[in-house]
Amino acid sequence: MPRRTLQSAVWGLVALAVMVGSAALAAAAPPVQAPTPTAQVTPSAARLRVWWPDDLYPDENSEAEAILLRQWDTFRQTYRSYELEVRRKRSGGLGGILPTLRAATGVAPGALPDLTLMRRADMVSAAEEGLLVPLEDWVPADMLEDLLPGVRSLGEVGGTLYGVPYSVSITHTVYRTSVFSEPPVSFSDILREEPVYLFPAGSAASAVVSPAILLQYLQAGGRLADEEGNPLLDRDPLMTLLQYYATGVTQGIFGPELLEYTQATSYWSDFVAGEADLIHVDSAHYLKHQHEVENVAFGTIPTQGGERITSLNGWMWVLITHDADRQDRARAFFSWMMRASQQAALTEALNEIPSQTRALSLWENQAYAAFAAEMVPSGRIVLPDLRSSAGAVLQKAFEAVLGGAPPGQAADEALAGLE
Repeated sequence: MPRRTLQSAVWGLVALAVMVGSAALAAAAPPVQAPTPTAQVTPSAARLRVWWPDDLYPDENSEAEAILLRQWDTFRQTYRSYELEVRRKRSGGLGGILPTLRAATGVAPGALPDLTLMRRADMVSAAEEGLLVPLEDWVPADMLEDLLPGVRSLGEVGGTLYGVPYSVSITHTVYRTSVFSEPPVSFSDILREEPVYLFPAGSAASAVVSPAILLQYLQAGGRLADEEGNPLLDRDPLMTLLQYYATGVTQGIFGPELLEYTQATSYWSDFVAGEADLIHVDSAHYLKHQHEVENVAFGTIPTQGGERITSLNGWMWVLITHDADRQDRARAFFSWMMRASQQAALTEALNEIPSQTRALSLWENQAYAAFAAEMVPSGRIVLPDLRSSAGAVLQKAFEAVLGGAPPGQAADEALAGLE
């Protein structure tokens, strides 16, 4: 038999086998009810795209992840006409949220999210570049009214609201109650008690001045620029700060070795091991590791007069889409995540301070919640100042004093460096 005829015969047998098998399956399977002529086709769900930064995404299989995924799922169940699409995105760098917004806005707008979370610094850049939608008329008024005092300013750029804070972070101290009977809040407290005291005194790659030094200088009444924006340092506040550290160097409290520390994670293990009595921390790090230490309490960074002061940072909700329908869908998701009970549960699991008063009042850790409620209104947004030319000169004067230079000499050289 010719090959072509043989192949045709084989394929005919295969086809017959398939037909027989299909008939058998059809006979065994229950009948499928045909749709009635009046049945209506369900319209496709309206898309809602949200980007969630990796830096705020919890560890896999953690309680925080379970809470987050549950909140997304319950939103989908509640808003069945919406198709919620949440994408995890890098917070910065190649493929990060801000770089992607820059690259896609005029080229591939369909790839952009309707809503995303951004760090304060990135939000400012995005707003200045025209990548964000102002939010004043978009956010429910009662939600803005419930923000913790001073928190709204995190979302403002040039007096316009471009972001609504979801969570905030602060800086403060942690001290051993066996060493201090009361929280050490002033320069005189430190000089009197002479504790083993560690804080990030060095400048990092992202900052030309230690945040702790900057806060203390600002609280003493110092400025970094004049009315016209020219770099400036005020001598009296500068001398107050430098004299304090010079005295501490003499008493053996401070030394140039502190400059090795640029973040709290560098010495946390020393504190846990009992090798330090007082340290500076950021709220997220403390909340994540608070169970590693006992018999400690938290307080404010020491200042000349003992006034409360802290730095403020946070994650901002920002609106990307200009389409009215998509804005409505984005507001539904935004309002869902900002419900007090939801925000309280997720932020506490993420070790982040919620931006709303009602949410903070629902925390299980009421001791820290009460402390945060007192500290946040005293917060300062110091991110721009951390890179200022005057800040760099302030840091240089501080480092000179730690190295043994007289405070007056260090101040004179700093002021001369700005002329």
